[in-house]
Amino acid sequence: MRLIVGVVGLLIIALNSFAQQYNFVNYSVEHGLIQSQINSLCQDNKGYIWIGTLGGVSKFDGKHFKNYSTKEGLINNQVNAIFMDKSNKIWFGSLGGVSVYNGKKFETLTFKPELSSYFVLSITQDQNGAIWLSTDGGGIVKYSNGEFSYYTVSLENIESNYVRHIFCDKQNNKWLSTKKGIYLLTAKNQIKDTVQNINASQVFLDKNKTIWCSTFGDGVLKITKKAVTKITTEHNGLVNNHIRSFIPKKDGSFWFVSKSGITKLFNNQTQNFSIKDGLIANNIKCIIEDSEGNIFMGSDGGGLIKFTNEKFVSYTKSDSLISNTIMSITEDQNGALWFSSYGNGVCKLENNRFTYFTEEDGLGNNTVWCSLVDKQNNVWFGTSTGFSVYNGKKIISYDSKHGLNANKVYALSQDNDENIWIGSKEGLSVLYLKKDSLYNFTTEYQLPTNIRSIDIEDKTTIWLSSSEGLFKFNPEKKQYIKYTTENGLPDNSVMCLIKDQKKTIWVGTKNGLAYFENDKFITVPIANDYPSNNINFLELDLNNDLWIGTNNGLYQLKNLNKENITPSSFVRYSNLDGLKSLECNQNAAFIDSKNNLWFGTNTGLTKHTIKKETEVIYLPKINLKEIRLFFEPQNWEKFTKEFDENNLPKNLILPYNKNHLTFDFDGIYHKSPDKVRFKFKLTGFDDDWQPITTANFVTYSNIPAGEYTFELIASVDLENWTTPIQFNVTIKPPFWFTWWFYLLVFIALAGITWLIMELRIKALKKEQATQLIIDQAKMLSLEQQALNASLNRHFIFNSLNSIQYYINRQDKISANKYLTSFAKLVRKNLDSSLENEVDIDEEIERIELYLKLEQMRFQEKFDYKIECSDNIRNNSIKIPSMLLQPYIENSIWHGILPSENHGNILVKIIKVDNKLIITITDNGVGIETSLKEKKDKKQLHVSKGMELTKGRINLINRITSKKCFIKGPYQIYDATKKVAGTEVSITIELD
Repeated sequence: MRLIVGVVGLLIIALNSFAQQYNFVNYSVEHGLIQSQINSLCQDNKGYIWIGTLGGVSKFDGKHFKNYSTKEGLINNQVNAIFMDKSNKIWFGSLGGVSVYNGKKFETLTFKPELSSYFVLSITQDQNGAIWLSTDGGGIVKYSNGEFSYYTVSLENIESNYVRHIFCDKQNNKWLSTKKGIYLLTAKNQIKDTVQNINASQVFLDKNKTIWCSTFGDGVLKITKKAVTKITTEHNGLVNNHIRSFIPKKDGSFWFVSKSGITKLFNNQTQNFSIKDGLIANNIKCIIEDSEGNIFMGSDGGGLIKFTNEKFVSYTKSDSLISNTIMSITEDQNGALWFSSYGNGVCKLENNRFTYFTEEDGLGNNTVWCSLVDKQNNVWFGTSTGFSVYNGKKIISYDSKHGLNANKVYALSQDNDENIWIGSKEGLSVLYLKKDSLYNFTTEYQLPTNIRSIDIEDKTTIWLSSSEGLFKFNPEKKQYIKYTTENGLPDNSVMCLIKDQKKTIWVGTKNGLAYFENDKFITVPIANDYPSNNINFLELDLNNDLWIGTNNGLYQLKNLNKENITPSSFVRYSNLDGLKSLECNQNAAFIDSKNNLWFGTNTGLTKHTIKKETEVIYLPKINLKEIRLFFEPQNWEKFTKEFDENNLPKNLILPYNKNHLTFDFDGIYHKSPDKVRFKFKLTGFDDDWQPITTANFVTYSNIPAGEYTFELIASVDLENWTTPIQFNVTIKPPFWFTWWFYLLVFIALAGITWLIMELRIKALKKEQATQLIIDQAKMLSLEQQALNASLNRHFIFNSLNSIQYYINRQDKISANKYLTSFAKLVRKNLDSSLENEVDIDEEIERIELYLKLEQMRFQEKFDYKIECSDNIRNNSIKIPSMLLQPYIENSIWHGILPSENHGNILVKIIKVDNKLIITITDNGVGIETSLKEKKDKKQLHVSKGMELTKGRINLINRITSKKCFIKGPYQIYDATKKVAGTEVSITIELD
């Protein structure tokens, strides 16, 4: 069936000039500004913007204001000039003088009484460090070495002393802008009249030595050696000939402010900004450029105004846009842009003029959801009642009357056979243009409804985005594959789809971004800091950057590459970057032939100029603002006398119980303050950098004793980070953990130990002394007993009997011999009893006397022999007295006498190393036989000598350094294993 639609008539009912609005961010009293009438602006070295108003001063960090007034030390709340000197002090010009802020407090410097009624209008510093002030009638004032000097510009012309601005060049000349012209105060303090009969507001000397002068009434003067050029409203389009102030920007442009708005002059071309262009207020009094290239303006009643860039431009109904709700954008082959709206029809932008199309012009419905330019340059529109097509002359509309089974058409696409595919609320349809027929895919195909986008890959593959998931449809086989969250999609509601340069499928859903790989979807997290997962559109620009429109701002995924995506790959744009609204409309986006991104928001249309060149990355300025103790601000003078330029304590040393610290900091990035991210660590406490955060403070509690360094870095793109700022702090250990306490404890313990040892030693000495006395008494007793043993009654009685025997036999010689030996032995025993030790020679002589007497007595019953090494005799070797006789006596009585054989006793004395070894050997009956005989018969001779000797040896070992050891008596055997006698060995350690 051929579809014939009558021509409703193409009527261009309106032609309107094209206007646009730039993004100016406004901060006023409701945002924390102290007062809305701003006279002066200045940025300090830390990045803060200082704002002088009629009601005090505000310091702005990009998010928050901190306010100062006379309560904090200002000389007056009306501040007309602000200046930062070379030592980073901030000067505030006011009534009758200035206030100087050193980071901690204000110092007031007042003029002489004659100038107390004049306001300071401008402040500068010369090459020598002197501060120069201009006033509103009192001329100029110099402050140097703590004193003011006063200069009158002209005595003849009072208005020449009304100096609005003072500028110091590199040659130390001061350029004065007065009501009567420009004056030059030379380095030698000579005043020259340079330009007369102009009401100058400001003067500037550029690098080419060109003088730029703004005026009240004459616009702007550009003065060179060759000519004076006037830039005025009439000839150059200057916004107003009454220019209050201006700035030269780093990019080479000049910006002039007036009560009618601002003018940008670049390459001799002017561009004006006023309320109709998005400026918050026309009445601008002052302007500065910050370190990032942003422009700040102070208005008279409109507060502070920030202008970041011209990349984002907005259009609304007030700019002749057909509606503030744009639902679709496309571009025809002639370069004209078509904007479709919700409820107001369509408008075409061509040659900076809008043309409107509505239902009255044949459009099927004024609510247009989507648009498409086909290969024949026809423009198609999906509406709430079908679809319409504009062929360059007229609009033709299709609806249910023409076979379409749907009303709301959300998506349009054309295949290589020039067929138009239609996605609607009810499902999928196709218009075969060559056959001039329409086909609807009914529910039997089980295709989705609410199709939001259509992407045609080839004849066998069409991708359909819907609220039920993503469908891969084969129109030839009438088959499909359905992808849902089970296949990796973040959400079943798929809003948009796009293919990158590598033919990778990217989809945006209500819950995030994903790409298609190996028959499944992989989710790509966009941002952790913002709820930005509801994706409304995807567009790929000519630079291969993916643009993502969400309900919370616009995102740019740089250099799209699914293999290398990190959080730093995403750049977020918000109202601080120029967006009028954060909420992007669904599929209302388009990249035009000039690589501009156009997209619709809930407040209008936005154009973003995409530039290929790499933008200069400005790092945020980070500042450590305050150190708090137990969450409370502190007067750190109690702990240190040194402070840095930020009024923070230096070499801070805290006691052990002051170990709960909070570090307050900020990162100033005026272009987009919400992009600032921080990382920090407390070296000595943290092993590594802590996770990235947006928080501007951190608290460390229970910090152990030690030396620590707090380090802070910041970034806006998570790739480029600032150099760390550092703060050192030492936590002292408690006194019981200090070295001197350890030393005291050691000394105390050592003293106590020494005392205990001394007491113990004294006790031991006393005990030893007592024991020594006891041992010595025992020794005396044993020696006495040994003497008694050696001279026991039996020995004496028997010896006397022997003497009597020899006398009775008239053997006078033997009797005399025996008596002599007996007397000598008794004498020697008595002498030995007086000494603990005797010479070995004396002991040998004594035992030889004893053996000789016993040999005579027992009538040659035994023989004896004493062998002594030559190195022993005459060598003053001392041994315990009366040591050997008991063992010799034992050998005679219990070994020799019981034996029937002739006895032999051998006493052998040798010296081995440092030991004296004495061996007493007999050939008696042996120990076993002797013990048996003791049991069998009563012994007439009971000898206690050996027991006494052992007792004496034990005492000697205990009370002297000389050690004695007795081995035996023990039984010895001959070669036939028969008892051969007994032997005892005495070993004495020599000194």
